[in-house]
Amino acid sequence: MARSDRRTTPAARRYMIRFFLGMALYMLALPLALIVRNAGQPSWIPLLITLPSVALITWAVVAYFREADEFEQRKLGESFTTAFAIGVPILLSLGLWEAFGGPRLSWMFAFIVMMAAWLFGTSVANLRYR
Repeated sequence: MARSDRRTTPAARRYMIRFFLGMALYMLALPLALIVRNAGQPSWIPLLITLPSVALITWAVVAYFREADEFEQRKLGESFTTAFAIGVPILLSLGLWEAFGGPRLSWMFAFIVMMAAWLFGTSVANLRYR
């Protein structure tokens, strides 16, 4: 692969900046939300503290998809499709397992499963189009 093929596109650079800003904001908001929760505040207040960072991360992904060229959109779409195809059956199986007496799992576990599946899907798409 030629060196010029490895350059990051402007859309990808903007995505990385937006995404990392959202993650930085989340890393600041999460400890604050935990402090507020432990201070006995209603449960919706910590949610409001973290919500702007989640909105920024969501906007970063949506904006990247809209700004990306067709090739980048295809790779992103394939990574989402792979994540969905892997993550949803796992989570449905775990939900059924829980419904029939298995251990109750946190929603954070579902998030971890979906993010791991998205990482796997992104890796597969990147390998496919190397």
